[in-house]
Amino acid sequence: MLDPNISRLLANRYQLLKLVGEGSMGRVYRAEDTLLGGVTVAVKFLSQMLLNEKMRQRFEREATICALLGEKSIHIVRVRDYGVDDSDIPYYVMEYLQGESLSEIIEKEPPSLSRFCNITRQICAGMSGAHEGILFNQELCQIIHRDIKPSNILVVQNPTLGELVKVLDFGIAKLIQSSSTMTHSFMGTLAYCSPEPKVGERTG
Repeated sequence: MLDPNISRLLANRYQLLKLVGEGSMGRVYRAEDTLLGGVTVAVKFLSQMLLNEKMRQRFEREATICALLGEKSIHIVRVRDYGVDDSDIPYYVMEYLQGESLSEIIEKEPPSLSRFCNITRQICAGMSGAHEGILFNQELCQIIHRDIKPSNILVVQNPTLGELVKVLDFGIAKLIQSSSTMTHSFMGTLAYCSPEPKVGERTG
């Protein structure tokens, strides 16, 4: 069935061209920013199956976290815009990245020690900025990703840095605020989580 989003002009600005990814939270399209001369961007829509208030807030928070963290670190995917389309479906616009996920790299062959160390160092650099925190509602809030795994790590080629590592998918990230009520339900991918949730212990 033909995807009705293909060739659609979103917000009188973003020309949707191709579906490039689909996950539990929604779909991602390659698009052109017609306002900025056709710059290639990626547009992520929240799944129509998740259009409740809780998921809308989580989706908007994901966009906000990535936008703020992207200003701190080149190792976090950068978000440029957020909006709601004519059908009341939230979306956000981010940089378009072409590369391989760490899971794809590992499937081909184990990386060399030097490459492994370089990728790990960049992941840690991105997470360090998240753990230091961002200003959210005038409060410094730490960010815990909660779903670091090979498929959420993208390695792209950069003319200056060589391999540039980007951390993706902050959809279930925990934003720690002093006023928030902490919950201890498990979220993430069990195979890649720390040992504590597996035995019912708090993780922070």
